[in-house]
Amino acid sequence: MSECKRMAELYRSVYEGDKGEAWHGPALLPLLKDVTAEQASLTPVASAHSIIQLVWHLAYWEEIVLRRFSGELANAALNDENDWPQNRRVSADEWQSALLRLDRSHKALQSAIAGCADVRLEEKVIGRDYSLYILLHGTLDHCVYHSAQIALLKKALSSS
Repeated sequence: MSECKRMAELYRSVYEGDKGEAWHGPALLPLLKDVTAEQASLTPVASAHSIIQLVWHLAYWEEIVLRRFSGELANAALNDENDWPQNRRVSADEWQSALLRLDRSHKALQSAIAGCADVRLEEKVIGRDYSLYILLHGTLDHCVYHSAQIALLKKALSSS
């Protein structure tokens, strides 16, 4: 199996899991499955982001990473309104829309990774000082990190 296909499979596992679990624990999609719009908007931990903010943030960065992976110069400011939208109560439709955006961005990036030739992994990201290989591993880490935050927020919600 090629390195790109292995990375695509790992990215799938981090998102979908295998029967709900990934190598690090609960995968992102199963974590979000039973979250309601109301729960997604709550902030049970002081100064933490809400689940909806984390979902918006993950989808946004997957979209940026896909653009960069596709060879586009994609500049994105850190900590602006696109990176971290203000928290607010969302309707059930808005919550489903956010989940659909995340699903689409994740699957598009996974598909791009799976279709990549391994030789491309050594290419530099346009406008950056690192390779596509580093970009993809950072993106995997990013997904795992925020999945853990969502797991902790869910625990805090269930104990409040």
